[in-house]
Amino acid sequence: MLGTSGSMWDVLCTVDHEQWPALSEAVETDTVTQAQLEDFSHPVSQHLQVDCQLKRIPYGDNLTEQVEILQIMAAAIQAGDTVSLDLTHGLRHLPMLGLLSAMYLQTARHVMIIGIYYGALDRTKDDLTPVMQLNGLLNITEWLHALDGFNKTGNLAPFSKLLQHDGMAPETAKYLEEAAFFENTLNIPNARSPLKKFTAATQNGLTGVGALFEDSLKERIAWHKEDNLYLRQRSNACFYLQQGDYLRAATLGYEALITRRVQQDKTVPKLDPQNYEHRQQIKDTLKKNDDYKLLNNLRNALAHGTRSDMAEVQRALSSKDTLHAELKRLFKALLPND
Repeated sequence: MLGTSGSMWDVLCTVDHEQWPALSEAVETDTVTQAQLEDFSHPVSQHLQVDCQLKRIPYGDNLTEQVEILQIMAAAIQAGDTVSLDLTHGLRHLPMLGLLSAMYLQTARHVMIIGIYYGALDRTKDDLTPVMQLNGLLNITEWLHALDGFNKTGNLAPFSKLLQHDGMAPETAKYLEEAAFFENTLNIPNARSPLKKFTAATQNGLTGVGALFEDSLKERIAWHKEDNLYLRQRSNACFYLQQGDYLRAATLGYEALITRRVQQDKTVPKLDPQNYEHRQQIKDTLKKNDDYKLLNNLRNALAHGTRSDMAEVQRALSSKDTLHAELKRLFKALLPND
């Protein structure tokens, strides 16, 4: 049990208990100490017939005190524990800290939060006070976390579990896992099919918490509607460049360039952009193109993590800003939006 130096600790035991008068006075004067609570924990445990730890927390008036509250909670909970949180009787701002603490414990301590509860006294009717379960708020924070990671890395996989939690059929949600695998291996052609299946299966919209994030999710996967392989690769290359994932950006940008040139080839029979020999044939025609050579060398340097002996590659890799600007210039020159 967590409470401040002025919380109603004295209601946890009967007034005839020997420790009650001193504790009640401390409650009135807002001076309850941790030592008093430790002495009081045994009679409270006996009265409630459950082992109790009583912890004094600060009021949370500033960031330092708010962090201290989280530290006190974390110290009482072991990694892997299963936890329920009751936010009833807290000061008005403490439920927000309670939700934050649930997020912290779940992420940093690998704790399973099975319930967040709040007794709404102001909703009492016919002598019955409803107890609200606020787990949905934690589910929203999980979506926000997944969306943040998605915006940084493009990884769709975490959404699969969240959508199943919302009631989506596993076979539908797992299309996103399949697409994520192919995207993470830079296999853009194969990533398209599961995204098309997912879109078709969810044409009537997402339900539950997912409805809040539907527009953001479907905007990101809209590239699969493009029939042109080059434009699909270009779209993903530009996305990864924007997110600062320069290895994926350079790799997909390079592949997009080859795909575009294969598609533009006028020889008969027509070249296939997914045929290795046909792609190699086009690469041979680009060897004298300086921008092509630079993009290829940047891709190789990023993939191998070794220092290049080429001055222009060394310059491009000298800083984040320089590399970003150079890849942006190369994309503009080599990857037109047509």
